[in-house]
Amino acid sequence: MEEQEVQKPVDTGVVPHPLLASLQHLGDLDSLCIAVEFECDDCCKKALNARILRVIGEFLVLVGFEDACIVVKTISGGQLVERELVRAIVIPLDRVCSIEIGAVQI
Repeated sequence: MEEQEVQKPVDTGVVPHPLLASLQHLGDLDSLCIAVEFECDDCCKKALNARILRVIGEFLVLVGFEDACIVVKTISGGQLVERELVRAIVIPLDRVCSIEIGAVQI
């Protein structure tokens, strides 16, 4: 009987972004439905029904959860001023206020 060589995982040297590493203990990132609040000029925006695709440099890249659209709400002066649907959104990490895991809009 021939001995089989045991293959070890290849170490690519790529360290995941600290944000992604901190969320991985909650489960597979592809299965986490999230909402992200972020600042844009004098407004607050919230992207709902999203999942994290990746972090590139200092940008958070979101796509729709389960291939649906992301709902982006713009709030100014405490009032909802705009709603839009997008397929993907790129948010500067320094503008992120919060990331909500398993968020459900009610």
